[in-house]
Amino acid sequence: MAVNNPLRSFSDQGVGGSFGMLLYPNGTVWTSGHNEAGQLGDGTKQNRSVFKSVADVTDIVAVSSGVTFAIVLKKDGTVWGWGDNSSGQLGDGTLVTRTRPVKVKELSNVIAISSSNAHSLALLADGTVWGWGNNGSGEIGDGTTVRRTAPVKVAGLTDVISIKCGNYHSVALKADRTVWSWGGNGTNQQGDGSKGSRLLPKQVAGLSGIVSLKAGISHTVALKDDGTIWTWGDNTSGQLGDGTYTKRTKVVKVPGLTGFTAVGAGGYCSFALRNDGTVWAWGNNNTGQLGINTAGQGVLDEINSHAAPIKETPSPTKTLITDVVAISTEANHSFALKSDHSVWAWGKNNYGQLGDGTLIVKLMPVYVFTTPQEYS
Repeated sequence: MAVNNPLRSFSDQGVGGSFGMLLYPNGTVWTSGHNEAGQLGDGTKQNRSVFKSVADVTDIVAVSSGVTFAIVLKKDGTVWGWGDNSSGQLGDGTLVTRTRPVKVKELSNVIAISSSNAHSLALLADGTVWGWGNNGSGEIGDGTTVRRTAPVKVAGLTDVISIKCGNYHSVALKADRTVWSWGGNGTNQQGDGSKGSRLLPKQVAGLSGIVSLKAGISHTVALKDDGTIWTWGDNTSGQLGDGTYTKRTKVVKVPGLTGFTAVGAGGYCSFALRNDGTVWAWGNNNTGQLGINTAGQGVLDEINSHAAPIKETPSPTKTLITDVVAISTEANHSFALKSDHSVWAWGKNNYGQLGDGTLIVKLMPVYVFTTPQEYS
């Protein structure tokens, strides 16, 4: 399902807040939704229900959103951020909130980024990982719980090819296709049955051949090279996808379907894209974030929907969209890119985070826009 110059990337952060972030092929960044901390990067703190480009941000190759802040990676290997900075998550050496982009201090040759609740990670071309921001659970991985307002090196971690931030934990994929984790462990985010936060990276047992991974608030989803999906961490909403709500102290396989090509992790839910262009989801659905035309009873009452309430589901369910080539999941809303360059969204929309010009929750995917030809 090759696509000719689609949107280069969505924000891939699964624990982002109530705003949306898209990256166009020409290197510009577009945002919509909640803006109380300046996370839309437009110089204001006013919410917006349609996507607009962030001024003076060009040559961007990757984007990531935290709860109330954003970071972007430029083609020159530098990282920039804006929004809330109360934990130093913008990495500029201060705790000052920014409504316009500022440069992360003393960081270059970066090839990948990730952000979360209040910390950020950067992967350098030499395979090392650097982190900054909140570190109360050891999520930065420098062996301490000291907040960092500028990047510090994750200790003892090399040959990394991918990174992801959970709310209070972090994970990394190494070149040998093993997964390493550190930080919070209150709901077994470390996947080894241990208790207590881990201040330094350790390999997650029972995983090999991993090609990509995503982190939710307190769980992680990993895709193997055989198209199967493996999960660990919190399962109170069925976000591990094993058909139960049972706490698992070790990594488990999502049973049934195969042929997956990408995964996503929302706050307490998970997503997977199959090679046939369908999207499958499981876990929390209280605000319609699974895109299956239902939600929790409260949301259905609010929008006068007569759909049967489904607050959560512990097994993969097909989302009502097809011909998808990329997905992006946040805490309570999601985006999908179709092969015709059109962007679709669903889930919570109280701040206009879906970018469709409304403030109405969407229980199934709705069209947002198509990438303009001049950006294709």
